[in-house]
Amino acid sequence: MTSVAEILDGLKVEQLDRLLFRGEPNQWPNRHVFGGHVVAQAMEAACLTVTDEFKPHSLHCNFLRPGKADRPIIYDVDPIRDGRSFVTRRVVAIQDGEAIFNVAVSFHVGEDGVSHQIDMPDVPMPETLDDDEAYYARILRAIGSDPKKRTYMPTEMRSIDRIDLENPQPKDPITGYWVRWKDTIEGDNNLHRRLLAYASDFAFLSSNLRPHAMIPRDPRLKTVASLDHSMWFHRDNFRVDDWIYYKTEGYWTGKGRGLARGALYTRDGRLIASTAQECLLRLKPED
Repeated sequence: MTSVAEILDGLKVEQLDRLLFRGEPNQWPNRHVFGGHVVAQAMEAACLTVTDEFKPHSLHCNFLRPGKADRPIIYDVDPIRDGRSFVTRRVVAIQDGEAIFNVAVSFHVGEDGVSHQIDMPDVPMPETLDDDEAYYARILRAIGSDPKKRTYMPTEMRSIDRIDLENPQPKDPITGYWVRWKDTIEGDNNLHRRLLAYASDFAFLSSNLRPHAMIPRDPRLKTVASLDHSMWFHRDNFRVDDWIYYKTEGYWTGKGRGLARGALYTRDGRLIASTAQECLLRLKPED
């Protein structure tokens, strides 16, 4: 896929029965399905089974097996709770008769209540930062690779303190980057939530590797994968085609795993969502 429109089209799911849906996988270089792609499709399947007054406020995912890029994905929705204020849907993603992913999505009608937030950190604005894609293209050219062969990314990203790939040094596990979708996104709040969930899986676990001067493609790593992913939506009125700051914290790393936490802010400082993710960071055996 080489455009935002193609990626949006690829995220759509087909309703096969009242609680059964089918989606197509995305094309990824390692022939596995990107986690954010499955999250977004499963969210759409869940949303299609609830009435419009209920909005997703949280999701809790488990990545069970690698998704295959040459197989359709079946989404089986279990309507485990229908309440007056809250609705819960459990969605299992299936390929070749095996579950590859599951998620519990909770919906809320929204109510009046007390309000506060942890403020956004004081960080450089995106206009003052270099584009990550341009930086990585320069590195690829320097090592003799063709940057045009990289997977098309539907989002622009601008890191505030990236790892220097030419001279990696340990970095603070607390960092962040600005992100926005490259084209104008037409659609309702639910679409923008799904696309925020899609983008929230990018570069998240990298925060766990920063203190070790490593990146996900470090030759010392055997396996790097998301194990689970949780997200809480705090506001409705945001757009993913505007700049959003994603603060990421590599909170803990050990025993071959890492735990990261995140917070997503609009450029005017409104906290719109929070995230948490555990990842697998398996080292290659020593010779």
